[in-house]
Amino acid sequence: MNKEQQILALLAKNPFLQQNEIAEQLGLTRSNVASYIMNLTKKGKIRGKGYILAPNKRIVTIGGANMDIAGTALSPLKPQDSNLGKIKCSAGGVGRNIAQNIAMLGQESHLISVVGDDSSGATVLETTRLAGVMVDRCYKLFDETTSTYLSLHDSAGEMVVAINDMAILQRLTPALLSSRLEFIQHSDVVVLDCNLPEKTLAWLFNNCGDLPIFVDPVSTFKAEKIKDYLHKIHTLKPNRLEAEMLSGIQINNEQDLPSVAQWFHRQGLQRLVISLGADGIFYSEKGGVATVQPALKTNVVNVTGAGDAMMAGLACCYLENKAFAESVCYAQACSAMALSSEFTHNPNLSDDSVNKLLEIQQ
Repeated sequence: MNKEQQILALLAKNPFLQQNEIAEQLGLTRSNVASYIMNLTKKGKIRGKGYILAPNKRIVTIGGANMDIAGTALSPLKPQDSNLGKIKCSAGGVGRNIAQNIAMLGQESHLISVVGDDSSGATVLETTRLAGVMVDRCYKLFDETTSTYLSLHDSAGEMVVAINDMAILQRLTPALLSSRLEFIQHSDVVVLDCNLPEKTLAWLFNNCGDLPIFVDPVSTFKAEKIKDYLHKIHTLKPNRLEAEMLSGIQINNEQDLPSVAQWFHRQGLQRLVISLGADGIFYSEKGGVATVQPALKTNVVNVTGAGDAMMAGLACCYLENKAFAESVCYAQACSAMALSSEFTHNPNLSDDSVNKLLEIQQ
């Protein structure tokens, strides 16, 4: 939980706390507290005197939660032999990663996923909870194994092979999710990843009413699940290949992007953000702006998690009613921070750090 969230939690219990009392409880200076409160007031989370708090808004993310196990060889790999190396285990999964980034950006973040009754499941949930995500609506299945992604990398860091065991996600069915439907329907933004079963995605699209739904396609293969539901999606964040697969239009150059965007908008999609890798992103709003935005300058250390951070930034900006162009810049900065970290989630990610990065880039 970041400092702004901690301050809001204290004020929710006692709206008349003085700034020096807050500072003492959180180990801050009074001037630090004043700065945080000013920022929270600008965001609309504190209204009026006596620290009247705005009603909580929440983002609910529904998708995969994995235990990621990555092994990297210390020397050239020898097939059919034991190799010296380093093994790293961490909580992952597209939906779970997005939910963690949302929490780190200071928004109320809830994850709905499914894990097994095993040590991996317990670790994934606890790691996610400690990052500030509400995980009380996740399901624990006693006859299943937690989703696991196992990858092997050579001494240069390039992935050689991976095994993905996500069978448990097939159990995240409409019947199971029905007990969470009322909670989902009373959220402010819903984020879905296409690791979910096709019938579950269809059920969610048909039962979320007018809620803004943000979707991460995950891969070209999994993106096919949403082809008939683009009119139900508010914001879609595909990469170039996923956009080509869904639209049937080949993207050979920058000039092809507007026609791809128009195809999506004709299907009913409101906002489109296409990741173009090192070339930046193309974004388009139905009846509005459509343009290419160059990538932010950053020292790329690790590409894993950059897309998840971008999706989190887009969802958070929508919650705060930011203009689309401003939202895209903010989301790019979130992605740049992920790229510059050796970890899937940059431990320094916060609303403040993202805004500071944008100031530097200007």
